[in-house]
Amino acid sequence: MEQKVSRTLNGEVSNKVRSDILAGYLRPGTRLQPAELAHKYSVSLTVVREALARLAEGELVEWVPQTGFRVASLSLDDLSDLTDVRLDIETLAVRYAVQRGDLAWEAQVLAAHHTLDRTPQFDPSDSHRVTEEWAKAHADFHRACLEGCNSKRLMEISSQLRDGAELYRRWSHSLGDDSSRDVPGEHRALLRALMDRDEVAAVEVLRQHISLTTDVLLEYLQLESGRATAN
Repeated sequence: MEQKVSRTLNGEVSNKVRSDILAGYLRPGTRLQPAELAHKYSVSLTVVREALARLAEGELVEWVPQTGFRVASLSLDDLSDLTDVRLDIETLAVRYAVQRGDLAWEAQVLAAHHTLDRTPQFDPSDSHRVTEEWAKAHADFHRACLEGCNSKRLMEISSQLRDGAELYRRWSHSLGDDSSRDVPGEHRALLRALMDRDEVAAVEVLRQHISLTTDVLLEYLQLESGRATAN
């Protein structure tokens, strides 16, 4: 019973740290102090260390020898590389989807968009936090858009790339200034292009949708670099 409670507590703390990282309250590259986190979440040091070890198995937290845990760094090179590859793979997949998708695929895309469009994007009590329900609906919609390509390998590669981009996508809102973006409008434009079987428009809308996230973060990095130089 005690082990079950411990595992549950570890999971709760992991989720809280994860949420604070994605919301930008724990910034990229920040050293994570177990004692401070233990005090913040009212748990023991052991629970915090185990929670951080769990997060380090993914991409949100890094273990640095002789330094300890820190939030994953925001890598300009990785972001640029990831964006370039996603643009190649996902635009190819959406092109095939327009060409090969059947009526069942259209219905799947429409249903996924309906769910996404009616799911609140942000936590009503904290505008920095994207809701997990919206994040899932967002992933489901983009997956549905590409599934018409009828290529298992393309879907596997695109899914892996989108998973790798999730942290950057969250940070584009919590760290960058994306207030001028109309994300629901971007999704509606993609839906319209797919339903019209307009291959050129679908590729262009998706290309802009992916690139805007990168542009927001690049602007954030430039501002941070300017502040560091000024100090």
